[in-house]
Amino acid sequence: MRLAALLLCAVPATALAGPKDKNADRVDISAIKAELKVLSDGRGHFVVVKNAIGSVGDNELFYGDGKTFHAQRVFGGGGDGSTGARYMSFWDPRSRPRSAGDLEHKDGVWKVTCDKRETVLAVIPRADAIKLLDKAAFLRTKWKRQAYALARDEFGVYYYVDKLRDELGGKGFELYVGPRGTMTRQKMINIVSDSMGDIFATAKGDLRLILDQKEANWVKGKKRTPLTYVPPQDNAYMIYVELGVYLDRLGTPCDDL
Repeated sequence: MRLAALLLCAVPATALAGPKDKNADRVDISAIKAELKVLSDGRGHFVVVKNAIGSVGDNELFYGDGKTFHAQRVFGGGGDGSTGARYMSFWDPRSRPRSAGDLEHKDGVWKVTCDKRETVLAVIPRADAIKLLDKAAFLRTKWKRQAYALARDEFGVYYYVDKLRDELGGKGFELYVGPRGTMTRQKMINIVSDSMGDIFATAKGDLRLILDQKEANWVKGKKRTPLTYVPPQDNAYMIYVELGVYLDRLGTPCDDL
């Protein structure tokens, strides 16, 4: 846990997906272009995947609109070389219960599964695929934030903290407060840390969110309201769908499929 001091200035809840400079996120696919297969749902949504069955790694899977593609966080997969069967799991917290969507190839059919939805995809002819790959921009993963802490009071007011993903430095804490569906972001002005916990406070200190190792409290003036910790890892769907914090697309196939 960390100790952080924040200015609480209510602004509309929104997604802070990361840098807007696409050039900083460019992915060079030239070395793997010959290995890429392009799949389509026929409605302007495309999945780009490596042909070969291999180890899970970077640049294995992309999703986009044909003009811009984002890499996916692939964390599971496998296949059968004798039958051509293959599957890959990619990060998407809106898909229950694993916070993952799936791309599967079985019996000659490609499909994406997001939560309980299944979408069949068709393979784009190679000539058309090359034209698309040559013109499209390939970028790193779109979503660059991750849950850090979540708590609530007995009246259903939630206190949610996220930050930049660990590979991006793990800083940039943001605090959201409010009932489910109507939370607002509180603007950060300063961070202080120690090993005992976190404190998020206004510049004057009249409002504070205190997250110690064993308990959490919301302090307004002299009034202290005990909070109940809610494990973020067990509530990804609620965080991304029900709290109303994130309004942007996540850049995964489950945005549309």
